Amino acid sequence: MEFNELLRYLIDCEEIKIKDLAPKLCLSASTLSNYTQGIREPDYDTLRRIADYFGVSIDYLLGHKSPVTDDERQLLALFRSFTPSQRRLLLEQAELLTHYKIKLDD
Repeated sequence: MEFNELLRYLIDCEEIKIKDLAPKLCLSASTLSNYTQGIREPDYDTLRRIADYFGVSIDYLLGHKSPVTDDERQLLALFRSFTPSQRRLLLEQAELLTHYKIKLDD
């Protein structure tokens, strides 16, 4: 996938509008729209802001690595929304699953 397609995919996954996302990335809506259409390409600082916002690497944005799965993205989004105590509890549960090699049905 090209950068513009990956960016469009990430925006669609977040279910956010370009006009709402652009200020969060310190961009104008028209500039962000140009990125999604493949008319323009971002500079390094903008790539870093985009990667940080979506929780992906710059390599991923440039098409050099396989994307994280939707489950991984969802898990990360949930984790980030938790309070510190909820995060600790989730990590403890994950460690238990790993430690006891608990098998769950798919």
